[in-house]
Amino acid sequence: MAEELTTSSGESIQDGTTIFGRKGELELIRQSLRCSECSGILIEGEIGVGKTLLARTAFEDGNDGIWIRGDRVHQNTEFGVFGLLIDLDGDPSTLLGRIVSRLTSTRTSQAVFVDDAHLLDSRSQEVLTDLASVGSIRLIAMSRSNPESGVMPFSTLVEDRVLQHLVLGPLPREDYRSMIEHRLGHIVSQAVVDIVDFHSKRNPGKLIELLEYTARRSRFLLRRGVWILDGHDTDYDARARDYARIGLADHSPQETEALELVVLAGEVELATLLEAGLGEAADALVAAGELKIDAQRPHIYEAVENHTSDTIRYTTPTGRSREWFDFIDSSGDAPAEWSQVVRAEWGLICGAEVGESRTIDAALIAARLGDWHRAMRLIAEIPTEKLSPHELLSVALLYCGCNKIPLGLDILAHAVRTACCAPLVVDALVVWMNRSSASMSPALRLADFRTALNRLHEEGDGHPGRGVDAAFGLEFLDRVAAVVAEERPITVDVFDGLTPESGATGSFHLLDTMLHATDMLDSGCALEALALLESAQADFSNESTGSLHLTMLQGRTLLQLGRIAEARELMTTLSTHDIAYLSARSGPIDLLWAQTHLLEGNLPGAMKALRAAIESLTYWNLGTQLAIALGEAEYAVSRVGTAADADELHARFDELPVTALYHEYRRALVLRTTARAIRTGETRYERELRRMLDEAEADGAAAIVVLIRLHLFLHFDEIAPEAMCEAAAHGTGREFVIVGRLGAALRDHDRAALTSLAEEYGASMPDLAGKCIALAARFGAGQSNGPGRQNIGLTAREKQISALIVAGRSNAEIALELGVRVRTVEGHTYRLFRKLGVERRDQVAEAMRDAEGRLRA
Repeated sequence: MAEELTTSSGESIQDGTTIFGRKGELELIRQSLRCSECSGILIEGEIGVGKTLLARTAFEDGNDGIWIRGDRVHQNTEFGVFGLLIDLDGDPSTLLGRIVSRLTSTRTSQAVFVDDAHLLDSRSQEVLTDLASVGSIRLIAMSRSNPESGVMPFSTLVEDRVLQHLVLGPLPREDYRSMIEHRLGHIVSQAVVDIVDFHSKRNPGKLIELLEYTARRSRFLLRRGVWILDGHDTDYDARARDYARIGLADHSPQETEALELVVLAGEVELATLLEAGLGEAADALVAAGELKIDAQRPHIYEAVENHTSDTIRYTTPTGRSREWFDFIDSSGDAPAEWSQVVRAEWGLICGAEVGESRTIDAALIAARLGDWHRAMRLIAEIPTEKLSPHELLSVALLYCGCNKIPLGLDILAHAVRTACCAPLVVDALVVWMNRSSASMSPALRLADFRTALNRLHEEGDGHPGRGVDAAFGLEFLDRVAAVVAEERPITVDVFDGLTPESGATGSFHLLDTMLHATDMLDSGCALEALALLESAQADFSNESTGSLHLTMLQGRTLLQLGRIAEARELMTTLSTHDIAYLSARSGPIDLLWAQTHLLEGNLPGAMKALRAAIESLTYWNLGTQLAIALGEAEYAVSRVGTAADADELHARFDELPVTALYHEYRRALVLRTTARAIRTGETRYERELRRMLDEAEADGAAAIVVLIRLHLFLHFDEIAPEAMCEAAAHGTGREFVIVGRLGAALRDHDRAALTSLAEEYGASMPDLAGKCIALAARFGAGQSNGPGRQNIGLTAREKQISALIVAGRSNAEIALELGVRVRTVEGHTYRLFRKLGVERRDQVAEAMRDAEGRLRA
């Protein structure tokens, strides 16, 4: 392979290739070339992991080395691999001597690189083994893992420690992301990483093949410098599938049959495999990692989903496929839900008789499990009129989740018109609130829900006693209608005093849980919010869309509590590899990664993740998390980016519909208000922040109070120790801890405590660290609490603007007076504040006096 790109260090190679994630391995190979206690190294790994590239890179001057390569043609010829080095047709009695002489012709041990060492003939292996054993050569052998012979070449040299042993596995996740971004040239969303990871198993060579030969490149869409996954294009062309067949060709005929059977069926019982004479072959595949055995069901062999399994399903001849289907269908086993789905689709593809009921059940199971594309393929076989109202609701939720919202709302409207019970209408209303309340889709309006509930109230419920009744639904509808009419966000207040007489299930229960969890987070009850979300996950464990939203909030809660390892596990655990599901979860997961990177002090990584989150959330119409994503991005950009970029994010936030379901909406408002104050220096934003503080204190939003207190300290030089300590006492989480410790340190003028805070949070919060260090020094020197100044020269325009600011002019008034745009004044003001070391307009006068005093001195 011409380019086996395989460290986050981004080490550049002479030929322009970049290596990712292999810095330690590269150094090990280099060390083996100069080690006095060994004679080289055996590099083992699958095709494409970068064995050859690493070897060539380690041996930077390849002119003095000998390169040979095993192949199937020369494998049956003694010493065949040396055919390019010597004349094999010469005198047979001198052949071995000529080979040894050629390999040892230099005064020092020559480096001999053997690519595809698993294809060497036995005599060639013997001579190389003998020369390496006595130190006559440096042997660098590269071999495929699990060679056909079952015997790893030069394994005795490894056992005797003559050769070091390096096994190249998959790339680490972050290095793999870097490699994808390097290949595509832009930031990539989590969905792009997930789908390429799934098909390539983080193998660099396979990555290159898949990106190079993807037939329809529109599966990756470029949005504002971010590659996102469109979630609908699932096809690879024949060339990409050829790559997957390379691994299949390594199996014996029986292993190939066993793999094909289990992949097509999803799972197969041991007894069925034994009946087919494939038991031993299946065990060999389990040992090789091609199949798996469920620990809870040890007699069941399950398929491992990857690009190879996709290839098998696409390319198995119809006749053989039908024969296997009839064999499995008559086996009488009891397959798990996922296998039921796979088999239903299998039967339809190979022309078997699959009834409508079985197809509908399989489609609904697939939708619950997050296998959305397969669900859509199955449900397409069933006319809409064949579906019950509850089935229609499930299908509508599926299409909305897959970003086919117009179609989903059409089906949802049909479900509402034919609804047989109030819970169905209420759940449909929640789906509509999530997707269409702002746009007022013509397919479905609030009046349609009222008509359905009135009908059920008059005619009677089709499922009495199974959840909420029509009267409850009408009261809930009235509250939603009031929020829409008043054009305000939907919050937990909608549920005040509204308690269903019996347990609510489905989408309504999910909405109730999320709104209450968000309210708990705002109130500083992070532990209680986490307990609520974890208990709800059990209720929605088989409902992929609900689980997706809960995972997002659960991850945010864990991060607020500082439990980063648990949040990481949540983000990297995938319940399905369906391309639509991966696309839908991409924005929320990128948002979690951004927060994780911020907590770990990785600001560049956080900024990239925020950009990816915003574009994915926007494209997939997941507005619930878009407000907080835009708020966090604007705040971060205002501190380290350009004013223009921050203004663009501010404008995008302003375009969001006011009436919608948002996570952490109040937090987003605080972040964007602070960001605007930082950029413009206008006091009205600080006044707005203090209004939010008063409001949060009045309604017990302790987390919002703590956040604002922290911002007032960081960006507005407010030192209020008692208020900080008071705020920190009313909740749990990382920011409560920081503000509490900070308040105590400021109250006591505790230099050690301030220094400790700076050291602990310096990486993730450099602005906090800087403030703490400056205050610690000030306390030690007995200086006043005024902000520190630097003697920095101002331009004529900056001096002019500073005088107008001191005179009390706003940016708009200054722009009018100077005859320039407001944006121009904002830029000058931003640079002026930076030079003076201030963050508020009312500090400019004092800063100018200090600067003039130093100048006169």
